[in-house]
Amino acid sequence: MTLSELSEKLGRPVLWISRMRKRFGLPVLEQYPECYEAFLRKIRDLRNLGVSEEKLGDLWDLERKMISILHLDLGGGELSLIEGCSVEVDLDRRLLLSNADLGVPLMSRDVQAGLDFQSRPRELFEGRAMGEDALRILGEYRGLLQEIRGTVNREGKVVKSSLQWAKSVRLGISADSCVVVRSQ
Repeated sequence: MTLSELSEKLGRPVLWISRMRKRFGLPVLEQYPECYEAFLRKIRDLRNLGVSEEKLGDLWDLERKMISILHLDLGGGELSLIEGCSVEVDLDRRLLLSNADLGVPLMSRDVQAGLDFQSRPRELFEGRAMGEDALRILGEYRGLLQEIRGTVNREGKVVKSSLQWAKSVRLGISADSCVVVRSQ
């Protein structure tokens, strides 16, 4: 689809798409695939549900770090980080924005069996000084994801109430267009 078709499908102006494309490091294309639309739809919907652009940017940065540190194979290419966005999957194992599969439940705090916990000689540098720590990043991600879920839950109730009000005063909203927001 073209940029104008993408704009129409998302119900957002081209300028909004350009801003999101820049913020999330997405390429400019002549034809936009379904995964591009699905990713921007997630961003649009989360923004509509009260999640700040800053928090979404922070979440995206953490997802990219985790994908890199864990060496998740997303296929490569300029759209590899968002190619999974158009696929319906088990959300408990997937990162929210990229839809990348971690291979374990996202909110799990279990340690992998068979790890070697023997004491080792002390390293010259602390772990953080030697590079990113996957468990620390995953912990930050979980915390931010919980904040986002709380925001969506609170704002979802407001949106549902607003839609019901708009329907009651006949502002052109039908029962079919009223959305039920589930809390997690």
